[in-house]
Amino acid sequence: MIDETLDYRFLKIKNGKPFFAIVNLEVSPNENENEIIEEYIGEGWIGMGHFASIPAKDEAGKARFSDWRKAVLKGLELIFSKIETKWTVKVKKVEGLLITDTNPTIVGYAAILAFCEQINLKLDTELKKKIENFVFNSWKDKNYEKVPNFITLEYDL
Repeated sequence: MIDETLDYRFLKIKNGKPFFAIVNLEVSPNENENEIIEEYIGEGWIGMGHFASIPAKDEAGKARFSDWRKAVLKGLELIFSKIETKWTVKVKKVEGLLITDTNPTIVGYAAILAFCEQINLKLDTELKKKIENFVFNSWKDKNYEKVPNFITLEYDL
């Protein structure tokens, strides 16, 4: 079961390009360590015009979501490096529109914003501006095919 009130929707149009993702996280305090539990419930890619969502497991012969999964982890990794408190994050849902509106960088940024919203964390203005610039350039130079590193603001190959 998923609590859809925890859906975080990121939607921007910048320089004529779409940036869209929905991320659902359940965040709770953890006394010992930061922990990420992936509990994806999506159906994968259904067809054009439908949201694609990360499934529990990628299936052979179907759209793969490994880059989206990695991007969520990279986004949360950045946040964990900026705070001292420890959290358990259950990633329940990530949805978007493959190829047209959603890429790994957008997914990772939506995860960052979803986490911040749940714990009422305000990102440093300068850091947020740098991350947004990185995100809004994610459709250039085939960066949409790469996994973002939000700490270095570069792409992992």
